[in-house]
Amino acid sequence: MSIAGPGEGAPAHRTACVAAPGCDATSALLAPWLTRRSTGPRKLVAPGPGPGECALLLQAAANVSDHGRLRPCRIVPADTDQRERYAQAFLAYAAAARGLACAALLDAQVRDEECAKAFGAPCLLSVVARIATDVPQVPPHEQWMSVGASLGAVLGAATALGYAGKALSGPRVAHPAVRAVACGAGEVLACFVYLGSRP
Repeated sequence: MSIAGPGEGAPAHRTACVAAPGCDATSALLAPWLTRRSTGPRKLVAPGPGPGECALLLQAAANVSDHGRLRPCRIVPADTDQRERYAQAFLAYAAAARGLACAALLDAQVRDEECAKAFGAPCLLSVVARIATDVPQVPPHEQWMSVGASLGAVLGAATALGYAGKALSGPRVAHPAVRAVACGAGEVLACFVYLGSRP
């Protein structure tokens, strides 16, 4: 999954107001959302959000529409230990995806590429969802909408702080070893968010 704003080749009217002389203050305030575009982890460099800024991102993620107060989303910043665990889990996923008995049978290049996915950006966040299925007044699809709102809030807030990034998922997030790094019982790893600076 890639959550992206206007990219190259987007209609000019979508971003022109932000750059135009005399643009009104409202458009300037909305610039992080009007101009945001995804930047993959391989293109991200230091610095990334520090602990204080990550706390602000998590606050933005929590302050979304969530009737029923179920809080179906939590976002976990990965420390060095967790990144190491993700690297090993990504190797396990890569081996399983290739029908190999263990990660030791992977080619060296594949091993390096998989490990790099855990360390390839200055900041790595895990977006974890816990969807309740026994609350009729708040059906699962509404809870997933709240998870998506939290993701959008994080990406928008990171852009407002001057950072770039991208949300990525794919089949690896469903692998048991990968999911176990940040998820507890009954939780789903929805995606990763990679954050940093553009070169």
